[in-house]
Amino acid sequence: MRAPMPLCVGAAALVSACVSVPDPHPLTGTEWRLAAIDTAGSTTALPPELQRRHTVRFGAEGVLTAQLDCNRGRGTWSAGQPGNGAGGIAIGPIASTRMLCPQPSFGDQLGMGLSEAQRFVIALGGRELAIEAGATRMTFTPTE
Repeated sequence: MRAPMPLCVGAAALVSACVSVPDPHPLTGTEWRLAAIDTAGSTTALPPELQRRHTVRFGAEGVLTAQLDCNRGRGTWSAGQPGNGAGGIAIGPIASTRMLCPQPSFGDQLGMGLSEAQRFVIALGGRELAIEAGATRMTFTPTE
């Protein structure tokens, strides 16, 4: 974990004040598509058309938004700065619309999995994000 960088602002030639501004989290402002779900050793890879319908965005100030197939979701998130690309993550309950989506759909599974998230891993030079929730691992790729 890196120390916050000081930000100094001169109020006048003789007076200045310094405050610590924390480094932004590497997930802040990123958006990801669900590429695969691994549950108990069984992996389901989503085709591109399903990936576009299952996304998550890590907004500033701990706001998380998600496309859960034909539903939209919103929640909160917080995470420690990653060490070697991995760290702990907490995602609050996801409030979502409840429309019946055409099958196959992974919206409910994604929403529940995010709410149970415990750990994240950023890999492949930032081109892959894995979120682990108990026995479930959700793998994401960045949206373009």
